[in-house]
Amino acid sequence: MAAGAVATAPAAVTDPYRILQVAPNADLEAIHAAYRRLARRYHPDLNQQPEAAERMRAINAAYGLLSDPARRAAYDAQRFFRRSPLVTYAPQPQRRSVVTVASPPTPLQRRVDRIVAVIGVVLLVAIGFYTVSVIPYAERQFQAQVDPRYAPVPRTAPTGPPGADHGTSATVPERLLSDGGLKDFPGNVLVAPSNLEPFASLPILRLDAERRGIARYAVYYGDLTNGGATISGLVGRDAFDGGAPRFADCRAEAEYCAGPVAGQPPGPPGLELFRAPQLVLNSPAFVSHRVCCNGVFWSVSWYEPRTNMSYTIDLSRSVAVRYGSLTATGDVAAARSVAALAGQLVRLP
Repeated sequence: MAAGAVATAPAAVTDPYRILQVAPNADLEAIHAAYRRLARRYHPDLNQQPEAAERMRAINAAYGLLSDPARRAAYDAQRFFRRSPLVTYAPQPQRRSVVTVASPPTPLQRRVDRIVAVIGVVLLVAIGFYTVSVIPYAERQFQAQVDPRYAPVPRTAPTGPPGADHGTSATVPERLLSDGGLKDFPGNVLVAPSNLEPFASLPILRLDAERRGIARYAVYYGDLTNGGATISGLVGRDAFDGGAPRFADCRAEAEYCAGPVAGQPPGPPGLELFRAPQLVLNSPAFVSHRVCCNGVFWSVSWYEPRTNMSYTIDLSRSVAVRYGSLTATGDVAAARSVAALAGQLVRLP
């Protein structure tokens, strides 16, 4: 189905389950997987169609709602009550109306009615509190016990081995220092200092920080039309493990692979993958180089076990050309230059 066609359907716009293309009873893992799949398809950095940005905003909004157990429970309750069933009644024979005169309630009856009403309100409040607070909390506790990926990440300074820390810098741009979403992010936020190229020469376009569900932050630089750069981080290792390009004949331990880009006509390889040791400090990392269709793209991704964070730096078009040629030719030196940017990021104070 075309992206534009989905975006114009009213039900798809208002129903987060249809936006993420999951069933209403889908578990949290299915929702995470659907979000990652749609983000790779509609993210403006990867999809240049005019409607991709609007579709991505709808996907982010739907994911933010469904990945938050409390908001999802409230939405499901609302959704259930909106679906009122149609009840049909068989025609009844006409009967003569009987007029009865009700006697006024006694003081005791009025008192009992008030007590019953108060008890009903208290029960409704208790049920609502249990639905939005106790159940999600119990679910998070259970997930944290069975899967360490869902354990909360404290905002503390790293305690890893000496020399592996990014350190802090007083030259971080003020816009990053003052952003509430970045300051409240539950993981370790890495940003570019004010003097680090190519970020120093590019304006900051947008800041995103989401702490619910899959906690993620991103800082967008430059002009997405002509070229730009992005620094992003996600809590957990899933984004790193699932982000490497895949080739049919590329072994998992191979330090270099090359192959065609999806949709590329026959010809020289358009995609490279570099996995040389110690690309980014002592962290597992890979660099990808894509040359196809609408430009040149470099990307470095790495995972830091000490803070349980996956990071990515993406460079596109005019910014990416600075680090490599317009052909995929095994440019190991350019890959190491891109990877070196990761080691120069600093922690947000």
